[in-house]
Amino acid sequence: MFRPTRWTRLIPLALAAVLTAGAVGQVQATAPPDRQAVGELIQLLRVNTPTQADRKRLAGLDLDLAESAGPKYVDVVAYSNSDRRLLQLAGFTWSTLEDDLVGADRRREKADAAYAQAVRNKTVAATLPSGRTAYRQLADYDNELAGLAQQYPSKAKLFTLKEKSLEGRTIRGLEITHNVGVSDGKPVFLMLGLHHAREWPSGELTLEFAYDLLKNDGTDPRITNILERSRVIVVPVVNPDGFNLSRTLGYELKRKNCRVTNGQIPTAGQCSQSSYRSRGVDLNRNYSGFWGGPGASSSLTSETYRGASAFSEPESRNIQALVSQHQVTTLISNHTYSNLVLREPGYAGAPITPDEAIYKSLGDQMAAINGYTSQYSYQLYDTTGVAEDWSYYATGGLGFTFEHGTSTFHPAFSTVVNMYASNRGAYLLAAESTINPARHSIITGTAPAGAVLRLKKSFTTKTWNGTQLPDTLETTMTVPAAGAYSWHTNPSTRPTVVQQGGTESWTLTCERPAGQVKETKPITVARGATATANLTC
Repeated sequence: MFRPTRWTRLIPLALAAVLTAGAVGQVQATAPPDRQAVGELIQLLRVNTPTQADRKRLAGLDLDLAESAGPKYVDVVAYSNSDRRLLQLAGFTWSTLEDDLVGADRRREKADAAYAQAVRNKTVAATLPSGRTAYRQLADYDNELAGLAQQYPSKAKLFTLKEKSLEGRTIRGLEITHNVGVSDGKPVFLMLGLHHAREWPSGELTLEFAYDLLKNDGTDPRITNILERSRVIVVPVVNPDGFNLSRTLGYELKRKNCRVTNGQIPTAGQCSQSSYRSRGVDLNRNYSGFWGGPGASSSLTSETYRGASAFSEPESRNIQALVSQHQVTTLISNHTYSNLVLREPGYAGAPITPDEAIYKSLGDQMAAINGYTSQYSYQLYDTTGVAEDWSYYATGGLGFTFEHGTSTFHPAFSTVVNMYASNRGAYLLAAESTINPARHSIITGTAPAGAVLRLKKSFTTKTWNGTQLPDTLETTMTVPAAGAYSWHTNPSTRPTVVQQGGTESWTLTCERPAGQVKETKPITVARGATATANLTC
């Protein structure tokens, strides 16, 4: 439970609230010094933002914007009277959604205990696929991922992401498909959780979907079809250091990772020290797509701090590597809260994507199932450097953010049960869209059985300030025994190049198992199209 005497945040001492030319609403913030908001309530406020300009002004104050907004409001976590005073000086008005977040969490803990007891008493059924009745700890995720791989060895494969977290933790995921050990060219549906540490339901929903697929394969025809024709990858905990700090109640509102000082590994226990808790990088502002643009802060203590550079953090580099090594045709990044299905573009004024018709169609279809609102990401508020800002524009795979819930970052666990029931159909639809050849590309042909086919493309991704960063996509598959292959891929031309009227090619190589390259071909293939490449190797 929360202990108010331990609550701290790096907040503005006065945030240098300067009224430019005496005009209300032109307040500017400087980097805050360290201080404790001793004895002051942590509140959840609904701030009135009737115009897009108001949203931009609010974002510029470097307050903790919750992932919740309507057409004329944005929710803000106010940690102190200084935060509330800054809002007032900037000319904002608000209503109070939660007067005391510390007290609210005590109530959540009591509700969770009551729910678990009701399940034990059999007055309430445990309806999640796993049968869980309480939020997981970090060790639970690791143990259950390993347990599923052991229980379903032909359908589930545990894997370790490329880099450990800043605090040295191994980050794991699970691949799920029929004949999971075969490199078969199936399209990939990737689901992510816990970019943001305090958003506990995002990890729960991701892992529950894995349970659902594995337990109901063979009895649910939709799931059987999904596992036969696609590969589902889940990474429930992208940010293990931050989540561990939040979930163990050392600092429950922790959002970011544990980067205390740019370029340095934190010392043992440093991240949890009261003077450093608000430091860290927002991993979902650290991807290279439009990195450093609107909605991402340059202040280390801001809740949307973008990092010292694009992909400065091992946790975001892990997802970059994972996507770069698989043909991820659909991606969902789970978050809380707002009941939204968000798609690109992420900032106001950006050109609409060349895939808007199918992008919007899928988003609308999923929202019709879970009851959420389907919209552009910037309609929540401007963001840059998020996972889909990079993944969609680098690969062409359709990426979405799901914002779950209506009122808080980690509500009573019984609410998570309802969240999964509402979203199960939307997740299955996303997996079925992954299979749909109209929404990706196919390369097919003949080649010697056992040959290794490799698709590769190198390019640069532009950050907000115009810096060009190198990127490489590289995936492989093994030709089946029959000597014919069908490889489900993303289009060869990236969306930004499509917008400019250009085309790009994959480089397809055919290799012997020992690695000798025997044949190379350029492959140009559009979304919804099939290219044929017969290879002799």
